Amino acid sequence: MKLDVAPDIIGAEQNLRPLRDVMVVKPLPFTPSETIETVRFGRPVRGEVIHIGPGLHPRKYKTNAEGQRSSFTFSKHYQPTEVKAGDIVELGGLNIYDGKGYNFQEIIYRGEKHLICQEADVCGVY
Repeated sequence: MKLDVAPDIIGAEQNLRPLRDVMVVKPLPFTPSETIETVRFGRPVRGEVIHIGPGLHPRKYKTNAEGQRSSFTFSKHYQPTEVKAGDIVELGGLNIYDGKGYNFQEIIYRGEKHLICQEADVCGVY
């Protein structure tokens, strides 16, 4: 069961600064292939990166005697983000909004809908 939740609204006068590897993506309209006949329902999973955080310290997992993850700590190695603002990205999943793909947080930023996701959700950069 999918609940319809109103997106968060961020005012035009407010500046948005994502943290860690979180990014704000403006969805782009779907353009079908000229060589392959495409049938598609729903919203696009391709978008332009508007803002992105600086990076993060990855998690290091500790294992117990049985080989299972027992706890984690943060690595001392800093991992900067590879995706930059202005890149066109393809997000994971066949369709975000049909319940079969990923479901990202929606916000209204400067009067337009945007998605908030992590760099790990990016499948490719154009």
